[in-house]
Amino acid sequence: MRFSAIALTFVFACSIVSPQIARAQTQPFTFDDFAKIVRFSDPQVSPDGRRVAVVESRVDMAGDQMRTAIVLVDIASGETRTLTQGRDHVAMPRWSPDGSRLAFVTLPSCASQPCAPAKAQVFAFPMDGGDPVQLTHASNGVESYAWRPDGRAIAYVTSDDAVNKADIEKHRDLFVVGDQDFLSQAAPVPAHIWLQPLGGNAERITSGATSLGSGAFSGDISWSSDGTRIAFVRFPDAYSGHFGHTRSCVVSLATKDVACLGDGFSNDAGFSPSGDLLYYNGAHDGYWSIQLDAFVRDGTQARPIAADLDRDVSWALWVRDGEALWLAADDRATVGLWYAPLHGAVRRVDLGDIVFGRQASPAPDGGLAFIGATPEDPSELYYLAPGAAPRRLTNENAWLSRYTIAKTAEFTWMNDGFREDGVLTYPAQYIAGHAYPLVLVIHGGPTESASTVGFSAFTQVLAAHGYFVLQPNYRGSDNLGFVYGKALVGDVDAGPGRDIVAGVKALEATGMIDASHVGVSGWSGGGLLTSWLIGHYTIWSAAVSGAAVDDFIEEYDLTDAFDYMPSLMGGLSPWQGNGHAAYVASSPITYVANVTAPTLILSDTGDYRVPTVQAYAFYHALKESGKTVEFVAIPAYGHFPSDPVHQLEVYKRWTDWMDRYLH
Repeated sequence: MRFSAIALTFVFACSIVSPQIARAQTQPFTFDDFAKIVRFSDPQVSPDGRRVAVVESRVDMAGDQMRTAIVLVDIASGETRTLTQGRDHVAMPRWSPDGSRLAFVTLPSCASQPCAPAKAQVFAFPMDGGDPVQLTHASNGVESYAWRPDGRAIAYVTSDDAVNKADIEKHRDLFVVGDQDFLSQAAPVPAHIWLQPLGGNAERITSGATSLGSGAFSGDISWSSDGTRIAFVRFPDAYSGHFGHTRSCVVSLATKDVACLGDGFSNDAGFSPSGDLLYYNGAHDGYWSIQLDAFVRDGTQARPIAADLDRDVSWALWVRDGEALWLAADDRATVGLWYAPLHGAVRRVDLGDIVFGRQASPAPDGGLAFIGATPEDPSELYYLAPGAAPRRLTNENAWLSRYTIAKTAEFTWMNDGFREDGVLTYPAQYIAGHAYPLVLVIHGGPTESASTVGFSAFTQVLAAHGYFVLQPNYRGSDNLGFVYGKALVGDVDAGPGRDIVAGVKALEATGMIDASHVGVSGWSGGGLLTSWLIGHYTIWSAAVSGAAVDDFIEEYDLTDAFDYMPSLMGGLSPWQGNGHAAYVASSPITYVANVTAPTLILSDTGDYRVPTVQAYAFYHALKESGKTVEFVAIPAYGHFPSDPVHQLEVYKRWTDWMDRYLH
C-alpha cells in the first residue's frame, strides 16, 4: 500500500538521446483515440502455471464509464478468453489455492425492486463450468480479500457500521470533526478483517478503534502458509490522513491478538509462500514520505533486503519458492525491476524498453506475469520466464502501429550538483534544425513519484499539435535516490523550481526550442509547482495549473492528507512556532503579483485531496491583480475526474489553452 499524496548554476552539461524520427505512418494521434486504448491490470497466474487471469479495461464514452472484464490468457499460446461475459464491473481476480475456482469482486445483481444500493462482494467461478457463486454478504461491501491456504475460507476487509447508525438513520447525524477532509459528511469508521468460511457464517477477526486502510488507502492482506495468521497494514485510527503512522501487523486467528513489527513506520506486509518469513517496508532514515526500504523478518529478527539499492521500493512480491523477492522502484526515466534473493546479490532484471507496471504475479517455474508499457504501447500483459527475455502475451493496442507515435526519450542536465533527468517527447512531425514551442507537464506527488518514458496519450496529443513536451523530474522525485528525494524537505518549491528551469535552459541550449513560446503545466504536485514557477519566473507564455496546492495553510487544514504537509515542511505545523510564516512563504498564492503568464486553473469541485477552495482563492487573487486568468471547474468528486468524459474534457481544455498562447 503506497500513497502519492498531492498526485511538488544553471546548465553545466546536458545530454539527450538522439531522436529516432516517428514512424512513417501519417495518421496523427488525437483525442478521439483516447477511448480506443485498452489497459490491463491485476494479473494472477493460476496455481498450475498455465494461465493468467487479468483485468481488461475499455472505455465506454457513450456510457461515460470504464468497462472491465476478467480475461484468461494461456501463457504458452497467448490465446485469450473472456470469463465474465455480461458483467461490466469486475475486479481483483484471485485463484483458489487448488485452481478449481477463480474469485473476483463485483456488484451483486438485484433480484427484487426497488433495489437497495449495491455493495461489492466476492464471487467465485467454478473452473469446471457453471455460474459464479456469491461468497460474501458484507453489509458495507468488500475492499480487499485473500483465500486461506486450504481454500476453505477467505479473509476480507470491510468497513464497520457507524456506532451511531440508528441515530444517523433518524437524521441525528451531527459528528465531531478530527483530522479528516473538509468535504466529509460523517465521522470516519474503521475497517477490519473478517473470515468467511465457504458455506458458513462470517467471523470478525480484528476490531477496535484502529483500522485497516479503506478506499484509496486499502492494502492487501496476506495469509501465513499454515493458515493461522494474517498480515496487514494498520492505521492508528479511522482517519485516512494518518498514513504517516501506519504499522505492519500480524493477527492470530486463534487468539485475535495483534502484534506489530518494529517501533516505527512500516507498511506492505506479506508472508512468504512457505515458512514464517514476512516482507514489509520501512522508512529510510525515518523519512517515510521520501523513500521506503525493503525488510524481511524471520521470527523477531528483521534485516534489510537490497540495502545498497538506494531507491524508493514502491512494490514487492515474493518469488513462488519463497527464496527471493521481486522489487520495483522508479529509476531515472523508467521503473526498474530487481531480483533480490534472501542470500546472495541483488540483480537488475533486463526488461529492454518495457516500463514495469508494478502489477505482477509469480509463477511456479520462478517466472513472472506482469503489466508493462513501452514508449509506443500503453499497456500489455507480459511473461518473464527464468533466464529469458520478457514475452508479450497480449496485443490489444496493436492498432497504434497505424499512427504516428512521437519519439520519447530521457533528457538529462546538471543543476545544484545533481545530474537530473526528465522525459522528452518530440513533435510528431519533428524536422531537425527547426525550433518548436515547448510544453512542460510536471508530475505530481511531489514525492514517491517520477515521470517515465512509458506511453502517455496526453503527451502524444500535445506532440501531434507540434510541441516538444518535457516531463521534468525534480528534487523530491524518487528516481535518483535518497539524497535527491530528501533535498525537497523544507524546500518544497524553490529547489524544484530551480531544477525545472535548469532543465528548460538545457533544452533551449540544444537549439530545438523556441524560447519565446514555452508553456508550463501540471496537476496536483505538478499544479503546485506550476503556480510557484509563474510567480517566480517570467519565461512562460502560458500556464495550466491543475488541482494545485496554492495555499499551504489551507492544504494542511482541509485535506484528507493530514500527515503529508508537515513531512515536507520539516515537521512544521502552521499553527505552532514559526510554522505559519514558513507555510505562507512556501505558498504560491503569496506571489501572484509577479505572475505574467496567462493562466488556466482547473479543479474538481469535490476534490478532497487538494480542496478546490484554493483554486477559487488563486483565481480571485490573479483576477483582481489584473492578470489574464480563467478558472474551469469540473463537477466531479475526487482529486482527478474518474469518468472518461470529464477526463477527456480536462485534457482538451489544457491543450486548447496552450494552443491559444503558444501558436
